[in-house]
Amino acid sequence: MLDEPRVSTREVALNATVLLTSVDIDIPGYRILRPIGEGGMASVFLAVQESLDREVALKVMAPALAANAEFAHRFLTEGKITAKLQHPNLVTVYDIGNHGNVYYLAAEYIPGGTLKDRIEEGGLSVGQILDITADIAHGLDFAHQKGFVHRDVKPGNVLFRNDGRVVLADFGIAKAMDGSNSSTVAGTSIGTPDYMSPEQARGESVDGRSDLYSLGAVLFEMLAGEPPYQASDAFTVALMHVTHPVPALPEEHAWLQPLVEGLMAKDPAQRFNTGAAFVEAMHKCVAGAPAGAVGVETRARRPGNDRIAGATQQRTRIRASEKAARPAWLLPVAGAGGAFVVAVLAWWLMTPSAPEVAASPATVQMPTTAASAADGPLPEGFSLPAPVDAPADDRLERLLNAGDALYENAIKPGPDFGRKLDYPDDDSALGYYRQALAVDSENARARAGVANVVAFYRSNAYEACKLGRWVQCQVLVMKGQAVDPADPFLQQLQDAAVAGKNGEDPALPAPPAG
Repeated sequence: MLDEPRVSTREVALNATVLLTSVDIDIPGYRILRPIGEGGMASVFLAVQESLDREVALKVMAPALAANAEFAHRFLTEGKITAKLQHPNLVTVYDIGNHGNVYYLAAEYIPGGTLKDRIEEGGLSVGQILDITADIAHGLDFAHQKGFVHRDVKPGNVLFRNDGRVVLADFGIAKAMDGSNSSTVAGTSIGTPDYMSPEQARGESVDGRSDLYSLGAVLFEMLAGEPPYQASDAFTVALMHVTHPVPALPEEHAWLQPLVEGLMAKDPAQRFNTGAAFVEAMHKCVAGAPAGAVGVETRARRPGNDRIAGATQQRTRIRASEKAARPAWLLPVAGAGGAFVVAVLAWWLMTPSAPEVAASPATVQMPTTAASAADGPLPEGFSLPAPVDAPADDRLERLLNAGDALYENAIKPGPDFGRKLDYPDDDSALGYYRQALAVDSENARARAGVANVVAFYRSNAYEACKLGRWVQCQVLVMKGQAVDPADPFLQQLQDAAVAGKNGEDPALPAPPAG
């Protein structure tokens, strides 16, 4: 029995996703101490693994995902594979399983906070920043050798041990590049826009160099105090990663610009091949650094307590003085066609929405002109999809409610614009509408929901073309065609975007209705 009162089941109104604030769990062998976090797909508890009397972070899959039998099977199968990633700079997974309809993962509990918190506090020295970056690079290098791509490297997924070293968490959307199945939908992309590689933004296949691009974006943010590209919506940020040059670091850190350029090159072939190659280049760069540059602190946003500055700077200088050369081999991590995305751990994402920022003068925010959502207000006391054995009528209504709520959220201007519209399959507006159609293939409300998703991309692709944003138009067209490949309006926009990119002045079709 639990020492503390059992965490009760309660459902909350939707904001950016469909989730439970907490879940009622009773997993044999684990004693729950307290909730420590929640994300779109999981609730996280500090618990004690009783057999070893050790504290763990117990992540419990949201009921909406547990209701999907296929996802639950993949979760157990592929989670065991991911648990084999044992490295000092990667979070260790201890146990994975299910008790009845409760699916859980027990991972190493790391209480030192996240890199996101440290960046917000400010005051990191260059020595600390380089140590942090090297630790992440070592973890990525190991994972890439095992055939995994993280695909969501960001400050919120970097945790601190008590000795100041960092570990990378959430290989939840990692892609097993040697798999034979595929659970991705053509044209989709996953990751966080602030740190997303150009190939991710275009929905293309990725290898380990995509993670290194994201690492470069994190390095830039640590040094500059803000992400490399900023805009008022996720679409624009993703397009800036594709079309904008690598930004310049503040003058005091300009000597590190070659490292950022080597990580964030638009062409993957121009980036560092591996994490080990980057670390070697970093050592050489530090060896030739201007006097005192390694000890320079980044600009603090508010006063912070720098607990590890001395040790970290000393560790960097020692590493920079090493004489032994380190190999920079090209890691054969290119993904084969149809490689299997380890979507089974996608629920582990603990991704808060990025704060909304004002658009820069050079950035045009896409207006929201998508068609309105399907009729019918969201009932008060919204509930998640029921388990797979729930009555069909009840399950259908829950799926439709979930789809409508996520659609309404995705079309609102702001930082969540377009979020969870069509990805992931198990927790998006399009995904819920398609699940509803699997229950009732003629359901008019679900069909209208799918049509609304296509209308969203038609409308916003048209606005991008009208403004001469040809690459952005093509990306939006691609997303719409992934839902409806035969849509004639999207094909017209695609032809216009190609002509516009070639320097022509194409005539656009009439604006879409609605």
